Amino acid sequence: MITSTARDYIKPECVDEYYSLIFELIDRTREEPGNISYTLYADSEHPGEHVLIEEWEDQASLDAHFKTPHFTGIVPQIQKLQSAPSIVNVYSKVK
Repeated sequence: MITSTARDYIKPECVDEYYSLIFELIDRTREEPGNISYTLYADSEHPGEHVLIEEWEDQASLDAHFKTPHFTGIVPQIQKLQSAPSIVNVYSKVK
């Protein structure tokens, strides 16, 4: 299993537009083969900061996700709303 986190830093005035885009991405991603979970969290202490916590069956499933039309179409739109670039980390289960 692969776990990935994607932290987004969204301009406060763009949060509503971000939610519209990210909720579409979430809904479509949850239908992808190999996706176990894909959940968005808002940082309680820092408005505009959000993290997606994703679980995938394997690296191949995550790699395929990065090539989907919804990912390649929505992510560039989200990047325009950011106050800083996203930080993405990928983790492999150890035990």
